[in-house]
Amino acid sequence: MEVVRIGGGDAGWDQGRDAHETEPHESPDDPPEFPLVLVTWRDAWFDFEEPDPQEARADYLVSTVGFLVRRGPRFLSVAQEVLPDGDGFRAVTHIPVAVVEKISPLHEPDEAAVSDLAAP
Repeated sequence: MEVVRIGGGDAGWDQGRDAHETEPHESPDDPPEFPLVLVTWRDAWFDFEEPDPQEARADYLVSTVGFLVRRGPRFLSVAQEVLPDGDGFRAVTHIPVAVVEKISPLHEPDEAAVSDLAAP
């Protein structure tokens, strides 16, 4: 187990104004390694109290926002967190490609739009 102080160093809370200058940082001009996307997909669902099959939901569309970290032939994976130093991801949702309705890249208003990535 590793103990990490909240201030980031051994000096406690008051580390001075230059304490974080040695930390690595990315340039805002660097392209993201994993694109930020909005995935709209049809989720499976069930209802214990469904009295009549005619009252069943027609669709159950779910929206998931995160980093597109994997796109395979059967599943795509969207992570909420990308860990540093290649340590992987946290809070990853794996979505079957067959239920994906749309993948929309999220970008800044002044950036050029990226074409829709969803399969036809």
